[in-house]
Amino acid sequence: MKIPSSTLRPLICIVLVVAMTLALAACGGKDDPSTSPSSDTGSLITSSKPVGSSSKTDSSSFNSDSDSASDAGQQATADIQKDMLNKMSAFYQKNDDTVGWLNVPGTTIDEPVVQGVDNDYYLRRNNLKQSDFNGCYFADCHTGTGARADISRNIVIYGHSMDDNPDGARFSQLKKYLDIDYCKENPYIYFSTPESSLTWQIFAVYYTDIAFDYIDTDPDDIKYANIISEAKQRSQFIFDVDVGINDNILTLSTCTYKETTNRSNYRYVVMAKLLPAGASLTTPVKVEVNPSPKSPF
Repeated sequence: MKIPSSTLRPLICIVLVVAMTLALAACGGKDDPSTSPSSDTGSLITSSKPVGSSSKTDSSSFNSDSDSASDAGQQATADIQKDMLNKMSAFYQKNDDTVGWLNVPGTTIDEPVVQGVDNDYYLRRNNLKQSDFNGCYFADCHTGTGARADISRNIVIYGHSMDDNPDGARFSQLKKYLDIDYCKENPYIYFSTPESSLTWQIFAVYYTDIAFDYIDTDPDDIKYANIISEAKQRSQFIFDVDVGINDNILTLSTCTYKETTNRSNYRYVVMAKLLPAGASLTTPVKVEVNPSPKSPF
């Protein structure tokens, strides 16, 4: 559950900003290994060779180019996370319902995530609690946020989509993930809390009806395994990402206008898996069209 505190989060934010700044300075601009990717992904990220890698077969040349691409990716991630932390800390002073910051590269989604006592409060309010038909990005009221070890199995974040235009406002931008090339080039999402820098890799993009309870934040093992399995079956694409019941997932949920009747019964969802601290990020990743996604329509 959300841990309300009028003093804890601001202090955490300030401490983390100072710590990250000192770490970056001490390392000459390199990443703090506790908050940025290194090279220990193992089999968690399967992909084509990293951007900038050589097509030559000489191993020393390949490793050199790969290292350069990895360093660039690490620095980009560190910069994103540092920027998010700074903005999150500042925004918390305006609204202490702030529980995190969401950044989806390649979109306009780069804003705080708030959380109310129920799922109605922020439905038509912005992140400053002002009346706004377009709403804001808000976490399900049952979602537990905080340190990496304390977050819910399934972090659920809602946002409005006024149409299915991928260049539209707010979560309409998530419709960009219906383009396979976009998926390959933008496989990672950043949702971090004041306590932890978190990076997520997309494993499912799908349409569903609300009969599928994909928004359960802390399901038991059997239900959780079913949520993951159903998400993959429904996904428009097959992502080469292993996901199991020992992983945490991020669920971004919004409306769709694909079904013209009973529109309120359908949703568009992007799901991503939490990567270990220090995971190495490469792009593009391996993604294939799902020849027969399970459809709710």
